[in-house]
Amino acid sequence: MEFYQKLKKLRAQKGWSQEEFAEKLQVSRQAISKWENGQGFPETDKLVKMSRLFQVSLDYLLKNEEQPSGEHGTSEEGYYASQEVVEAYLLNKKQGAHKIAAGVAILIASILLPMTFQETFSYVLFMMVIAVGVAILVWQGLSVQAYKELETQPLVFDDSFIQDFRQKSLVNRKRYGLLIVTGIVIIIVSFGIPFLTADNVHADSDFLLALMPLIWAFAVYLFIIAGSAMEGERLVANNEEYVKENEKSSKHSWIHALIWPLATVVFLATGLMWDAWHPGWLVFLVGTAIIIAYTTWKSGKD
Repeated sequence: MEFYQKLKKLRAQKGWSQEEFAEKLQVSRQAISKWENGQGFPETDKLVKMSRLFQVSLDYLLKNEEQPSGEHGTSEEGYYASQEVVEAYLLNKKQGAHKIAAGVAILIASILLPMTFQETFSYVLFMMVIAVGVAILVWQGLSVQAYKELETQPLVFDDSFIQDFRQKSLVNRKRYGLLIVTGIVIIIVSFGIPFLTADNVHADSDFLLALMPLIWAFAVYLFIIAGSAMEGERLVANNEEYVKENEKSSKHSWIHALIWPLATVVFLATGLMWDAWHPGWLVFLVGTAIIIAYTTWKSGKD
């Protein structure tokens, strides 16, 4: 298959008109028409941009050969994911995870303000910090979600790439697992703080209790970073298994969207209205138990 034939076919698969494609490449429509008619050839920087837009390798664009089996969703076997596309996807996912982790960590850490200070200014500052955390999460949520095809379709890889990737992924999983275990240990240790404050004076007690949100924020940051990295690499390394499990887990996503905001509202309400930050945090343990119980029951039923 010649380059001009591939170009026309890939553009049609994306559903782009020549004008839309030209705008994305920052060239004229006439240039696109000329390339698709075999009357010219784009410059190297345009080829690189095409590779990213179509999520195919440069080798495929440049070599006069038929499309690999399963490439770019044109066969029933799956969506072809080149090494370049996989690396770009994982980098994009890592950047998004850092933003989400930062937003969530800010929201959790902000709780220390009303826990520590009772002045009106502290509540104003608390709402300002909350606004920053929410803004980060909303901004990330509204960002263009690239590489959706990789997360929603079975994937096809080059054999040499996927074998090497799986070996590296096994090594990385140990590192990510260590981060998650560290977060779990930190949270468990934090639950001992209320017992340490039992015999302390009020000021020291408040200070120690205020450490809990900071500890939770740091632990959750580790969870999100490590969990996102593990999920991204597992999508590639064990794609068939991931796709099947993702279909099941997507059915239960609504309960997470319900329980966690509700638990947060209850925790803040009990803390702000009755100064019951402890044991108000137990609502998160109750929420976790409800989610685990529901998903276990639903999975068994299905």
